Amino acid sequence: MSLQMIWFVFTLGEKIIMRLCPTEEETVDLLNKVLNGNKLASEALAKVVHQDVVFSDPALDAIEINIPQDTLGVWVDPIDSTYQYIKGSADIKSNQGIFPSGLQCVTILIGVYDIQTGVPLMGVINQPFVSQDLNTLRWKGQCYWGLSYMGTNIHSFLPPVSTRNSSETQSQVTQNPSSEAEYSHPFSAVISTSEKETIKAALSRVCGERIFRAAGAGYKSLCVVLGLVDIYIFSEDTTFKWDSCAAHAILRAMGGGMVDLKECLERNPNSGLDLPQLAYHVGNRGAAGVDQWANKGGLIAYRSKKQLETFLSLLLRHLAPADAHT
Repeated sequence: MSLQMIWFVFTLGEKIIMRLCPTEEETVDLLNKVLNGNKLASEALAKVVHQDVVFSDPALDAIEINIPQDTLGVWVDPIDSTYQYIKGSADIKSNQGIFPSGLQCVTILIGVYDIQTGVPLMGVINQPFVSQDLNTLRWKGQCYWGLSYMGTNIHSFLPPVSTRNSSETQSQVTQNPSSEAEYSHPFSAVISTSEKETIKAALSRVCGERIFRAAGAGYKSLCVVLGLVDIYIFSEDTTFKWDSCAAHAILRAMGGGMVDLKECLERNPNSGLDLPQLAYHVGNRGAAGVDQWANKGGLIAYRSKKQLETFLSLLLRHLAPADAHT
């Protein structure tokens, strides 16, 4: 599948359409206009985008799967957590493997979905700043992928799942849930620093001290993919389809998913209805511009459906009735 990236640059009233040209030399000339005559940078960028990349993975090589390209749509976020990328902090310490900020929170997200159903099918998350060589100061990155299509579910070889996901940490609440002191804290969650106080208060009852704050929707989703936490929850409407599609596809391949938080809180768990998975093909009715592609009801990313159901039941117990529908 070929992708064409278009940028609009306005300089002294001039509009430049940035595209991948047929030859490297033509792309250099176009980039040179955008970069104000910086030919060295233009040549370096053109060389990268025109090179042939050979990708091989044992899991992919072992299967043969054909997906009609005319049924696919693509969401791309070229730099998620842009502020952390611009700031460039390389000395942030992690909290149990989770970085609250810094270059480690920067991700590149590519999500592929079915244009008829909106179901995410393939996802790639590139984390370019995983670790830094203190001698050369060069960074080493890591790429993660997943594919879920017509009963085929495969994903890249991930690091061992954190012990937080062991059977011990998934233990249920005690037989007498009426006493708060008798609750165990079987879940861990990653949240945004801007999360609502009501959600944070309820989470503290469910997760105890195992609540982590981190930058970047892509990175927080990746924390779930890697098993560093059980849940990523966000109640606001400021994430978008390009933020969630890639991780959603990977989580589907792993047996998890990404659901609409608001609909989950309003859903009757005994109704037998499927969980309200995020969809990627239809915009929000009545919205304009980028808002039509916002995840309006918030989201929850998870690795296990059973875990999610238990988590939601605990969360609802600690949310005030008004909060459960906002």
